[in-house]
Amino acid sequence: MKKNLKHSFLLAILLLSLSACQEFIHNSFDTFTGKIVDVEGKPVADLELILTQDLDFGVAQPPVAKSIIYTIKTTNRGEFRLVVPARTDISFNTEYYLLLSAPVQFELEESGMPILYRYFSFSTADRAADGVIDLGTLKIVRK
Repeated sequence: MKKNLKHSFLLAILLLSLSACQEFIHNSFDTFTGKIVDVEGKPVADLELILTQDLDFGVAQPPVAKSIIYTIKTTNRGEFRLVVPARTDISFNTEYYLLLSAPVQFELEESGMPILYRYFSFSTADRAADGVIDLGTLKIVRK
C-alpha cells in the first residue's frame, strides 16, 4: 500500500511539473535580432543590452529592470541576437524590453519627431515563421 501511495505521489508531482512547463512551446524558441548604430549610422560595438519583461517606471527615475532575462553586448558590427523559449499562451506577457545603461538612449521616432528612451519595447507578435523577430536597426544617442 505504501509503495502504491509513493508511486501515485511521484506521478502527481511529475504531471504537475509537466503541466507547469506547458506555457512554453516544446523545443521552440523566439530569436530577437537587430543592429545598433549611432547618430552617424556607424555600428556601435560592445554596447550592453539588457533583455527584460518587467520594467519599474518609478517616479523621478529612469526605468529599471525588475528582473533580467539576459545581458549581452553587441558585436563589432553592432549586431545582437537573443534567444528565449517561445510561449504557447498569448495571455502571458509577450512584450519585451531592451534596456540601455545611462548615458546612452535609443532615438525613436514618434509622430515624425525624434524621442529619446532608455528602453525599446517590442512584442513576439511580429514573429516570422522561423521564430525570428527582427528588430531592425536601432539608433542610439549618447547623452
